[in-house]
Amino acid sequence: MCRELTKTYEEVRRGALGELADWAADGVRGEITVVLEGAAAVAANPEDHVAAVLRRVDAGERLKDACAAVAAETGASKRELYEAVLAAR
Repeated sequence: MCRELTKTYEEVRRGALGELADWAADGVRGEITVVLEGAAAVAANPEDHVAAVLRRVDAGERLKDACAAVAAETGASKRELYEAVLAAR
């Protein structure tokens, strides 16, 4: 949790959510910014998402567009997903 960023009384507190809530329970003056750690990256296996692409294609979507949409949703590589769909056909 960061308080008064870029100012004279800038303060940064690190800790578990409960600890930070206890620190702020009596009130905190100034502008507060909460910084959260992101989730760890997960390598997407294109073969796991072939069925999702095929469902979209069966619904009338172009293969290229379906691959792009599923890749964006899952983090898989568009090119690898496209190749996996072609191999599965």
